[in-house]
Amino acid sequence: MIELHSLEAEHGVIGAMLKQPHLISVIADELSPDAFAYSVNAELYRLILDLESAGTPVDIITLGEARECLSDETRTMAYAGEIMLNTPSVANAKEYARIVRERAISRQIADAASGIEQIAHENCSIEDKIAQAQALVLSLDAGGADGECQMVGDILRDHVEVLQERHDRAQKGDTMDGLSTGIPDLDQYMQGLKPGQMIVVAGRPAMGKTTLAMNIAADVAIKQNRPVLVISLEMTKSQLMDRLIAAVGGIPLQNLKDGSCTHKESTELAAATLKLRDAKIAVSDVPVMTMPRIRSIARRQKHRMGDLGLIVIDYLGLVEGEGKGRVDDVTTMSRQMKLLAREIGCPVLPLCQLNRGCESRPDKRPVLSDLRESGAIEQDADIVMFVYRDEVYFPNSEKKGIGEILIRKNRDGEIGSVFTAFQGSKSRFVPLASHYREQPEQKEDW
Repeated sequence: MIELHSLEAEHGVIGAMLKQPHLISVIADELSPDAFAYSVNAELYRLILDLESAGTPVDIITLGEARECLSDETRTMAYAGEIMLNTPSVANAKEYARIVRERAISRQIADAASGIEQIAHENCSIEDKIAQAQALVLSLDAGGADGECQMVGDILRDHVEVLQERHDRAQKGDTMDGLSTGIPDLDQYMQGLKPGQMIVVAGRPAMGKTTLAMNIAADVAIKQNRPVLVISLEMTKSQLMDRLIAAVGGIPLQNLKDGSCTHKESTELAAATLKLRDAKIAVSDVPVMTMPRIRSIARRQKHRMGDLGLIVIDYLGLVEGEGKGRVDDVTTMSRQMKLLAREIGCPVLPLCQLNRGCESRPDKRPVLSDLRESGAIEQDADIVMFVYRDEVYFPNSEKKGIGEILIRKNRDGEIGSVFTAFQGSKSRFVPLASHYREQPEQKEDW
């Protein structure tokens, strides 16, 4: 058994930084002050980082000038000098930092074990217990340097690289920095689906919400080779598979269901199945699902697949709440979906039903207030887009066969409408010519 702390390694890190100040920036990127078990060492380490950040040369004299005594009344200069004198080798600085970090993680594991024991005794569902235990385990190592607050100036130094990367892409004609939806006009509004985003796809029944979501999922998995998780509470795996094959192969869905595919369609069927066989799409169709269980599945799937590019939840209204009243339950679930997007580090795309408010208006196109049961969805979502087809309400509409994707909220961009061709028989939306695109509406400046 090893000790959960190492005074010698902590002194080795600090001593190496004092002997060779160029190591400060190297070690600081890998080691948080919170990793130190001894508070006096953590305090001295922070002081060194503060001086370095301020551009002040770091040695035992500047440390003593900056702070005469540490919190335990030890004189800073004397303590730093003693550490520096007893540091055996500067060459092993990174190894000392590794030891300090690993001992810190070991302490976190011990704390997590105690926390899990407490969770086991709580009076709640087993799904909640598993979700809480997983969250504790997955939060290990969250005390690294990246978890601390950063000054804008420090963030800016890293962000300059992001700006340069965007510029380089733009020079090549690629302005999108997220995952494509497969619909170019929609990508122009959204600039791609980005990690941490909650992107709501809403609409009245029969508008094509699931079709659009599965089209996006297939594009992300097949064309962009990113893993996708689909939580389907409305359709079975078999139903979703029929729709995916129809969309990817361009095959009439009815022909798939009744087995009447023509010879040409059989060829397209074979090609579609080959594409889907290699696609990293995981589907869960468990009919009773709670948000803790969804988060648990997402964590496990990310671990199994090594990554997650997108999570689709079809649909929010069928997720079980905690029984506090539907409005409160949806508010809680909406917030948890946003937190899930940030925790897993991928966009989460929940589908939502709308209330009947739009049907009482002459223009049936939905607005944000039509979101069912909770304004929290509108508040938490980064993007809200509605699927609308005029022919559902007006069979003789001039826009028969046209699907409108109405972007009503876009936290990082413009709002407006995108027109697509709706091929219902093949369960897919496909791009239309660019002249169908409406002019973007101006977003209010806050």
